Amino acid sequence: MNISRRDVLAGAAALALAPKFAFAAPAKKTLRVAHMTDFHIQPELGAEKGVDLAMHSVQTHHPELILCGGDLIMDGFAQTEARTKLQWELFNRHVVRATKKPIHFALGNHDVWGWNKEASHTTGTEAHWGKKWFQDEFGYQASYHSFDHGAWHFVVLDNILQTPDGYNGLVDDAQMEWLKADLKATTKPTLVLSHIPLLSVTAVVQSWDKDKGEWQVGGNLMTKNLNDLLAVFGQNPHVKIALSGHTHLLDRVDFQGVSFLCNGAVCGAWWKGPNNGVDAGYAILDLHADGTFDAKYHTWGWTPALMG
Repeated sequence: MNISRRDVLAGAAALALAPKFAFAAPAKKTLRVAHMTDFHIQPELGAEKGVDLAMHSVQTHHPELILCGGDLIMDGFAQTEARTKLQWELFNRHVVRATKKPIHFALGNHDVWGWNKEASHTTGTEAHWGKKWFQDEFGYQASYHSFDHGAWHFVVLDNILQTPDGYNGLVDDAQMEWLKADLKATTKPTLVLSHIPLLSVTAVVQSWDKDKGEWQVGGNLMTKNLNDLLAVFGQNPHVKIALSGHTHLLDRVDFQGVSFLCNGAVCGAWWKGPNNGVDAGYAILDLHADGTFDAKYHTWGWTPALMG
């Protein structure tokens, strides 16, 4: 069959007029989450105004869910009941009631009331003593919990263990058994939230002992039973992310299939400026239904003038 130049041109014209079909890959279903940690709210140093600005800033990113990573108040560990009550009232007024988005809270070492009995003038028999105040504040039955939101599963750990010298990062035996059962019951991609990092370079860089000439990473900076947690995560490959705060520094460690992100601090260096070069901020994560994610640390514009 002979095809003339006129036939070719006619065919090209017909294709140009034909409907156009796009064969793009299907869009990922995405859940946007804000991770805000280490508020250290207090009446001094302009913390209330700073938290107001941070809450306004984070909501411009339109997260569907907010995760608060502990050290919500400046300190209850060594404070009286009256001082601790004031700080929780400020946190509720300037954070909890500042958003209509679902919000979940992890326990920080500063959120525990009265473990320093002498400084807090407590006996340990008070109704709110220890972690109970944190639990009562948010209606939690335990100091750890889990929940589903969208395509993802979330685990909020309590890795604050009381020790003779104060506290260490550790997930106790009862919680570890709970964690195993919780992760076994889901196949959804999972994010784990804690206050003290499970694994973090920020803990290492703060732990150089110049006298011994060795790195001395203490349990006050990183979770002591990390290897046990890694074994649990290894049996549950749907665990994708572990978020933390505590060090007020910023890093990301990708290890054995889990991304460990330490996401700075809302308060920077305790409302006194950047902490070792890390500005006051929070993280925004876009969690995709296939278990992948994107994350970015955002500063909210802290300057000493704002606090003035």
